[in-house]
Amino acid sequence: MLKLRDNQWGFDISLDNPFRIFRVLREYAVNALEESNIVDLSRGDPGYGYSPSVRGREFYAFLVEIDTILNHPKEHFVSDNRDDFDTLWKKIQDHAVSTYSAPKADKLTQDFYFFLTRIEKYAKEQGLDWDKKKIIFEMFKYSVVTGGSYLDPQGEPLVRMVVANHYNEKYNLGIDYKDLVFIQGVSHGIGVAFKLFNDPKIDFLKEGDHVMITSPVYSPYNTIMDNRGLKPYPIPVNPATGKVEGDIDELLKNAPENTKMICLIDPNNPTGFMCDEEFLKKIAEFAKKRNCLIVSDEVYGDFFFERKHVIMHYAPERTIMIGGRSKIERSTGLRFGEFIVHKEAQKYIPENILKGKLDTAPDFMSLLVFAKAPGGGIRGEFQHVTFVTGPSQYLGAAHVIFGDDDRNEYLKRIRVGMESFYEILGLPYNKNLYYSCFDLMEIPGCTKQGVQAEELFVGLAKKGVVLIPANLFFSEQERSKKDLRTVARASLPNLTFSNLQRAAKLIKEYMTA
Repeated sequence: MLKLRDNQWGFDISLDNPFRIFRVLREYAVNALEESNIVDLSRGDPGYGYSPSVRGREFYAFLVEIDTILNHPKEHFVSDNRDDFDTLWKKIQDHAVSTYSAPKADKLTQDFYFFLTRIEKYAKEQGLDWDKKKIIFEMFKYSVVTGGSYLDPQGEPLVRMVVANHYNEKYNLGIDYKDLVFIQGVSHGIGVAFKLFNDPKIDFLKEGDHVMITSPVYSPYNTIMDNRGLKPYPIPVNPATGKVEGDIDELLKNAPENTKMICLIDPNNPTGFMCDEEFLKKIAEFAKKRNCLIVSDEVYGDFFFERKHVIMHYAPERTIMIGGRSKIERSTGLRFGEFIVHKEAQKYIPENILKGKLDTAPDFMSLLVFAKAPGGGIRGEFQHVTFVTGPSQYLGAAHVIFGDDDRNEYLKRIRVGMESFYEILGLPYNKNLYYSCFDLMEIPGCTKQGVQAEELFVGLAKKGVVLIPANLFFSEQERSKKDLRTVARASLPNLTFSNLQRAAKLIKEYMTA
């Protein structure tokens, strides 16, 4: 068995990366039980309990077929096809009719026409004069749908229109396709942000500077800051309620003078709570007073129907939002995320925060494109590559446009699952979503006082439940005040409803035996 620390458990919750610990715990589970008897709550991946939009996948599969009709060894769509829209549309209809039953062919062609109509609408709203023929050209030129060519380094304009419209419909941000840069998932975006702002030529974040961040927080943020010599200034949050612990005004007042950046994870990982409007307003006010940059990780934002306000509403000139398709579309394997930067920020950040230090980049959006390439540099070594493939972009767009029914059903099931999980454990449920962050020792009837934290997680793994220890999601200051080694993070969309109930029962039985 892989060991992280040379002790009887093979890991130390106080010292070892929790994302390596859960692999050790999985080994314990696999060695004790059949794979089918393991319920894994350790990963933030919904793909074990839920599948991506069926309609979106069916539509994308049809696009792949059409690409083979328009691009093949005897015909190249860009150079050989001179058909008008009606002729092209008849080719597409004829293929559907010859390949599928009449009802299926009708459904696919109706979806295709609906897709074209949607894109035409988004293009007009976002300042582009695209008709349906132009849209088909953009989709199938050089087989971009199936990964046949390098894409726009910022992301395909057609797909960026779809994503921008999504944010405008939900939050009324007033953005367009030019305000997005596609990235290879949100984790890529987090790394890019720190790589860029910690770069010595940009000269913004320096060793010893403070970054304001909540505690608990997605633990890679703590690791990134530690690796780069940055110091977190934690805002403590109660993992059971999502509320700030202490006086937020005092916490902000006492922030070190060299606090340069504020990192929000909204909704939060690992607690599953969104930031309330009052908190966002205070953060925005503080950021303006201190001239801080705000980076807001909002990959879980679509899980809250009632969520209408984000930090960009209150500090648009200094905010970089990071979002993605992965969680809400149950498609973590797409590796499809985005930076969202309001036009106010595209002007304000380089002029007033970075003080004109863009090095070789002509503007801020180009700087993001340069920085997202592999390696340590931000100077455009790979500025011609998007790093989100054509299939990922177009399948993601298909999920956004056609996934409403599946998405709404998914959200309903998550809510029911969350309530059931907490009810079985006997813990209060405060309407957090996606994640649960709770202390194993606070489960009513707990009989495991005095048992080492590592033994608890191993014992649960041997029973078939894999949880991720959340100790290092908390700041060093919080860990010095209280022993948090028995706090676990559970990713609840990771399981079907029946397995989620089973997991809760196994946890309850083990902790109270």
